Order: sequence, then structure tokens, then C-alpha cells
Amino acid sequence: MTAKIKEKGIYCIEGLWDYGNIQDETTVLPILDLLEKRGYCNYIYHDCATKSELEYFLEKWKNKTINEKYPILYLAFHGDPGYIFLTHKDKYSLIKLADFLGDKCTGKIIYFGSCSTLNIDKRKINSFLKKTGAIAAIGYKRDIDWIQSAACDLFVFEALQSDKLDTIGVKKMHKKIISDYGNLHKILDLRFVINDKLHFSRQRK
Repeated sequence: MTAKIKEKGIYCIEGLWDYGNIQDETTVLPILDLLEKRGYCNYIYHDCATKSELEYFLEKWKNKTINEKYPILYLAFHGDPGYIFLTHKDKYSLIKLADFLGDKCTGKIIYFGSCSTLNIDKRKINSFLKKTGAIAAIGYKRDIDWIQSAACDLFVFEALQSDKLDTIGVKKMHKKIISDYGNLHKILDLRFVINDKLHFSRQRK
């Protein structure tokens, strides 16, 4: 009898998309709503515009009672290599993010829904994974189209429900993304970096 795969909730923090238009309603929420309504997983959603707001919601996610149920941290922002943007002038670096999260991400996945954030030396991403304990960092190496990236995000989140959050499971998820969803990951230059320093048991639920 095959063991049931535990649902992996998504904890989403979303930034502003049009800094000059306070009436802009662009949001990734429809992606999350679709996943929840189709029974894939639940989610928690927050929007933010400042460093203090970002860190407040990250602090909430660091709590084990939250991130055990919502092990996928989805950061939906504008981006630059090694950074996410809070505003067109205010950046938040992966280094700062790793320092703030500390070692509270063991076995978790950090998903950067942002342009070019992971277009950096792999050693820097591995350093981020080592410091946080995250099992994988996923994101884009180039500037991305909104509709295409929304579709890719949806496919990736579906794939992340297909196996367990251990080394074997995450590698299988990566293969599923490559094999099942056409060339979209190539078009958008999606990057999937696994923390090979971690060895999680197949018994982990």
C-alpha cells in the first residue's frame, strides 16, 4: 500500500507590481485560489510594501507550527539577480533573507516568483541553502512574462505536491517539472537548486 503524500501548504508574501499605481490589482492570488479549490493544497497569503512588513510575515512563517503545514515559501515580487524588490528603489538581498530566516527552513522550499533573482553563481545559492537549511530554492534566471510565469508557477506548485519533502522526493519533483510541462521551464529559464548536503529519510511525511 502506497503511503499518502502529505499536503504541502503554500505561504505566500506578495509585493507591489505597479509602484506608481495604488489602484493596481495585479496579484498571484488566482493561482493560489485555483490550487486550493481543486484540492491540491491550502495557502496563507499576505501582501507587503515595506521591509518591516516583509520581515513581520517572514517571522510568522518561521514559527514551526506554521511552516510545518505551509513548507513552501512563495515570494512573489519584482526581482534582480540576488534580490527581490520591495519598491523600485528598495531591494532585499538573498544574503539578508538568509540571515533573517536563519536555520528555520529545514526541509522547506523557497520559491522566488520574481524576475532574475536566481541568476547568480550557484555557490551563492548553495550558501543560501546551507544557512537556512532549505531543501531547495526555485526561481527564474531571466526577466519573465507575467502570464507565462503564472502558468509555470501553477505547474511547479502542482508538481511539489507529488512526492515527499526529502532528497529523493524533491529530485523526483524536479524531473516531473522537466518532463511533464513542455518547454515552459526552458523558455523562462526556471532554476531548481537542491540542497544536496541534506539527507532526509524516506520515512519523513
